[in-house]
Amino acid sequence: MKTPVIRISMLAMSIFLLAQSCTKEKTGNNGNNTDNEVGLATVKATSDVYFDDISSEILIINASKGYTREARTQEICATVSATPLAINEFPKTVTVDFGSGCTAANGFVRKGKVIYVISKKFVNAGAQIVMTFENYRVNDHKLEGVYTITNNGSIAGLNITTKLVGGKITYPDGAWYTKESEVTWVQSAGVSTPLNFTDDEYGLTGSGTITSSTGNTLTAESNGILLRKFTCYNFVSGKLNLNFNNVPGVLDYGSGTCDKSATLTVGNKEYTVTLP
Repeated sequence: MKTPVIRISMLAMSIFLLAQSCTKEKTGNNGNNTDNEVGLATVKATSDVYFDDISSEILIINASKGYTREARTQEICATVSATPLAINEFPKTVTVDFGSGCTAANGFVRKGKVIYVISKKFVNAGAQIVMTFENYRVNDHKLEGVYTITNNGSIAGLNITTKLVGGKITYPDGAWYTKESEVTWVQSAGVSTPLNFTDDEYGLTGSGTITSSTGNTLTAESNGILLRKFTCYNFVSGKLNLNFNNVPGVLDYGSGTCDKSATLTVGNKEYTVTLP
């Protein structure tokens, strides 16, 4: 069976491609509330990418036993130190120092430190990685909060939950947004073919909230299961229930086709979201 670490790394990359490539084309009346909702939805997608990026990096460090040495390596792109250092001693506190700028394989530039505590080897059910940030930035976006990854345990593929408490993302221009989220990833296809990722599918459920520094709030909650296929950059089906300042909306990814279109509906206004 493919390890949770490899799976999360590939999933994080697919999310990165989605957020970097998408554009939005608006139809209908152009009201401020819907503009703000679309803007906060974009912030949500961006913050998801950057928090998923560091979770992927931390899981790679654990898979490679990177916390057992204090050396800068090209694969990890950071200086890693751990206490206790012995490989089988847990819980373990690990500091990952990206210094003043470290370019990762995916092109992201990371700065600052990520400090995390891992309860036990992450391949074990119930294992948790709890991350905090010390002046940490990715592509000059500052991340804050407590970010937890939990291995829910499964003999039928990946099953993890990520949770962000007290999160905050600050953009290079100084604009900032607070963020809370909890998302569970469950593999729904591809378990029997461990050497082939192309048939992997994942069902996502969860919720999250983004609040701007001006007080505008967007909440998002899965309406049923959001389906992600490894062969498609986008969700192929499922809906997100959105709520912007108590104004409800729905983002609909369609009925199963890998395409480039999703529909955002807010009241009697409709927006076409063009995906990669």
